[in-house]
Amino acid sequence: MATAPGLPHFIVIGAMKCGTTTLYRHLADHPQIDMSRDKETDFFVAEKNWDRGLDWYAAQFSGRGPVRGEASPNYTKRRDFPGVPARIAAACPEVRLIYILRDPVARAESQLRHGIIMGDLSPAAEGFTDSHEYAHILDASRYAHQLEPYLAQFGRAAILVLDFDDLRRDPQTVMDRVHAHVGVAPRPIGRAGAANDSRELARVPAPALRFARSPLGRRVAGLVGRDTRDRIRAALARGRDRRPEALPEALRARMRDDLAPDAARLRAMTGLDFPGWSV
Repeated sequence: MATAPGLPHFIVIGAMKCGTTTLYRHLADHPQIDMSRDKETDFFVAEKNWDRGLDWYAAQFSGRGPVRGEASPNYTKRRDFPGVPARIAAACPEVRLIYILRDPVARAESQLRHGIIMGDLSPAAEGFTDSHEYAHILDASRYAHQLEPYLAQFGRAAILVLDFDDLRRDPQTVMDRVHAHVGVAPRPIGRAGAANDSRELARVPAPALRFARSPLGRRVAGLVGRDTRDRIRAALARGRDRRPEALPEALRARMRDDLAPDAARLRAMTGLDFPGWSV
């Protein structure tokens, strides 16, 4: 697979809250694959790391494996981070892409619950469904809208679209497809373990979460590996459970109405059925 020296051969482009961390860990376990040091480089997001340049991006990979990859769900948040597909195409025109999805309403709910746990969102607030926050959450669940510019830049053959339900139900079969798509040998996969588990996050004390999101916290996190960060988070998850109450059915119904047209377009666009979805 031809690619520029030091740059990735494949990228997991999302979606957020759809198993990208599980997929990252399975891929990182493959001896032929060199995944980026941190799961989310966010390099192709102009508002984040694009200005750091290609040398910085190449340095995110160890060089220990012949096939390089990364996973940044922010690459499919077109509303807030436009222009990502064109930047990827300019730097890595032959890259293979992986887009893992789940029921768009369930995905939006998961992101909303995460925002509540982190103290960023209050869906009970008046006018929430007309807010920037609501539009931001729904954007990542509009998979057809996100996929369109990638299809225009790369074509359908370069993009593997997966359903997270399949990864949970039959991970080996899904990873066999992934390995073939990125050009590595098939390999039995290990147990990826819980990834980005909101139940664990809900027990981490709020001051620790605020520190982790601060500039200093991010710098400290960059000094240790992902496994070490996971162990620290697990050790901190001993506080009071702050999991939010069930979302109002009226809010779920609104999300279903708002997301159904895009889900229909996605099925037509990909030829996939997504039989377990609610829309």
